[in-house]
Amino acid sequence: MRIAVLGSSEFTLGFMLTGIKDIIEVSDNPINEINKIREDPNIGIVIVEHSVLDQIEELDKEEIEDSVSPVFISLSTNIEQDSLKRLIKKSIGIDVYR
Repeated sequence: MRIAVLGSSEFTLGFMLTGIKDIIEVSDNPINEINKIREDPNIGIVIVEHSVLDQIEELDKEEIEDSVSPVFISLSTNIEQDSLKRLIKKSIGIDVYR
């Protein structure tokens, strides 16, 4: 499985320098790029700039955050509580907040 990165050119640059080859710069409609990534069976992890997820509808955002194949990891300095809960549950398989 490969790792892909989705975000602005400033966000993806550092990942490109580490050798990640699946770098996708986001457009005005990021759901198109996300759908293309989801169709690729060779991509297992997608690192997404958090501001990209802010540009899509809430229903699509929840579906992406709950995705298991590929796993979408949103990078931001400020993570929302609900997003953190879903990420933990997806990672370890249980809801630790109950």
